[in-house]
Amino acid sequence: MLKVESSILTAQLQMGGGLERWAERHLRFLMLAPTVLILLGLTIFPSVYMFYAAVHKISPNPDLPWEFVGAGNFLRLLSDAQFHVALRNTIVFTVAAVVTEFLLGLGLALLLDKFIRRLTFLKTVLMIPMMLPPIAVAITWKLIYEPQFGVLNEIMFRLGLPLQAWAGDVNLAMFSIIVADVWQWTPFIFLLMLAGLASLPVEPYEAAALDGASSWQQFWDLTLPFLKPVIAIALLLRVMDALRLFDLVFILTGGGPADRTKVLSLYIYQVAYRFADPGYAAAMSLFVLFVTIILSTWFMKRMRLAE
Repeated sequence: MLKVESSILTAQLQMGGGLERWAERHLRFLMLAPTVLILLGLTIFPSVYMFYAAVHKISPNPDLPWEFVGAGNFLRLLSDAQFHVALRNTIVFTVAAVVTEFLLGLGLALLLDKFIRRLTFLKTVLMIPMMLPPIAVAITWKLIYEPQFGVLNEIMFRLGLPLQAWAGDVNLAMFSIIVADVWQWTPFIFLLMLAGLASLPVEPYEAAALDGASSWQQFWDLTLPFLKPVIAIALLLRVMDALRLFDLVFILTGGGPADRTKVLSLYIYQVAYRFADPGYAAAMSLFVLFVTIILSTWFMKRMRLAE
């Protein structure tokens, strides 16, 4: 009896030791498993579902089966006038906003490079707009643009200038959205450029100064080439973010007036939830995804060739 109990205890110890050794060998995988499962659930499943929905016509009636249409939803993009309007507005916004933010951010970084390193408080203040939630930014600018009691029209009135319906004017609506986006994201470009300037080597500038190079020559021949990696990252991140603009347009204008500010993200939302056509909305989302990937790849290749 004692021998049997001893053998059972030995087997249990050996089994426990084997489990401990197995756990030690695979500990890194066990620790990563919950995170990997969450990421798979948040990325892989929605992506597969979107691809599947993009090739089907989905009825608002959940009792009706999905109808396979193949490339039909993608072919609709060629003849959809509203999609063309949204695409044009998205391109206009992206180019105008990103170029303005880059020029302002780089200019401010160059202007304040020698002074702001000591002013930590000023850098914190400049970070506030980009740290605010997009909804809060949109509501703030909606109040600023309010025709009746908005602060902007109050300033215009005190200066003796004509009042404007900023977000409600056909000619000013897109400009108003661009201004709000520039206010929020110029600090992002500014901080990246400032960090890039702080990392530049001093020796080339000293040698250029001894050779009689002007400030403009130093900027063009030294600063810009040194900053190319930082510029590439900043522009790429801002372009990718601008292509999926939604919050500002949804709150400020709702795509109006006369579809002047209807962008792709807003149109996709309208098609999916207002017009109850999620299959076509999924096809447009994939189009935006493919365009973003193509632009990112092309941009990074161009930057590497330019080095």
